[in-house]
Amino acid sequence: MNKSKKCTDLFNQETGDVDFCGVSWQGAAILITKFQIGLGALSLPSTFHVLGFFPGILCFIILALITTVAGYMCGNARQYYPHMHSIGDAAELLFGKGARELVGAIYYVYLALVAGAGMLATSVALNTLSDHGACSMIFVAVTSASALVLGTGFRSLEKVSWLSWIGVAGIIVAIWITAIACLTQSRPAAAPLTGPINLDIRAFPNASFSEAMAAISSQLFTLGASGTFFSVSAEMRSPELFTRSLICGQSFIVITNIAISSIMYAKVGQYLASPALGSAGPLIKKVSYGIALPGLVVTAVLWSHVAAKYWFVRILRGTPHLQSNTVVHWSVWVGSMVVTVIFGFVIVGVVPFFDNFLSLVGALVNPVFTNIVPGFMLLYFLAKRPTRAVDGVQHVDTERSASVRKWLLEAFKAYRNGWKEVMVLILACFMILTGALIIVGGTYATVLVIKASYDEGRVSGVFSCADSS
Repeated sequence: MNKSKKCTDLFNQETGDVDFCGVSWQGAAILITKFQIGLGALSLPSTFHVLGFFPGILCFIILALITTVAGYMCGNARQYYPHMHSIGDAAELLFGKGARELVGAIYYVYLALVAGAGMLATSVALNTLSDHGACSMIFVAVTSASALVLGTGFRSLEKVSWLSWIGVAGIIVAIWITAIACLTQSRPAAAPLTGPINLDIRAFPNASFSEAMAAISSQLFTLGASGTFFSVSAEMRSPELFTRSLICGQSFIVITNIAISSIMYAKVGQYLASPALGSAGPLIKKVSYGIALPGLVVTAVLWSHVAAKYWFVRILRGTPHLQSNTVVHWSVWVGSMVVTVIFGFVIVGVVPFFDNFLSLVGALVNPVFTNIVPGFMLLYFLAKRPTRAVDGVQHVDTERSASVRKWLLEAFKAYRNGWKEVMVLILACFMILTGALIIVGGTYATVLVIKASYDEGRVSGVFSCADSS
């Protein structure tokens, strides 16, 4: 295959001043890992206490399988439709231009929200390391400025992937240090200094519906970056190797999360801190946050970058400015980054809490990208059976989404083609239904939990300087 054809219909490797097709399959694997590990991993152990150890692990594995399927669909869809850059393009293929605008807007808000969560987590780290040496919003502002400078300077994901190696290493080492420290302690750091302690380790749940749904939403947030894999695949040198990247990244994430969360919950129980890096006491907390700090900053940079890239491509697609160092190119790129970072900063100021913030994002928007749109993509492929693009020339479906009802009916008739199609049909329906359940139940539950936090005075005010450590 001609090298210049790998990114046809979106980016061109032979023309323009910027090469947006330089990510290797190893770089894609580390980007997938960094997208999927970070903020969610810090809140995962506490979900085991809410859901119970065995149901918690089972739920996490089921969500991991769903998000792996979603990631496979999102990353490989460009093998058939190379023009795709975001999940908004997939929504247009399925349901038309109106769906592209709606899903695209939700996608951007989701990316910006997670970027904001990265800024919030970094401010927690800086508060911890400095013993609340400054107003928390100053720390958020410093992180926002760092995300703006780094995210704007690296216009391609290839450069950001190098930062991701540092980010993944920092967070993995930090959470392993915390887990090992918990193992070596005679009693949890947050437990009473004397007397017997009850870890209250639950093999099975002892929680209300709202608490359980909030925990499930947090777990989905941990693995909920599947929608971003369109962008990763779009900038790969060899996008046909995306599945290899997905398997490496996703396997590492799932195994690491289960191992660390199991160790920490078994040793600390109900005395788990959230974020989890605070579970081994003040000294280890500082050490862990010091090591994790670069990774938390990279989280803010990476998600801000991808959010800005959505609008950058959306505005300049099909124009010579997309890959040329023109005034328009730089104006759109810098403007997209500035708007994204400011939006994330404002969100952090208005919503200054960690676990419930992640749960809300996981419940309200994650299922759209991990369950619902990928589930409908499975149905669409069952109905249309598109052929792979040859030399970058995409498959043309003349009927496409002219009649959504028609291709949905065709998809449900696929059971006639054998047991494999039946299994795919069942999987697609399961993904869509569970996604809808999490959106409704998870959002309702998380709102109740947030309300209770405010009623009990456990949440600081808007743009608060309070110590977040």
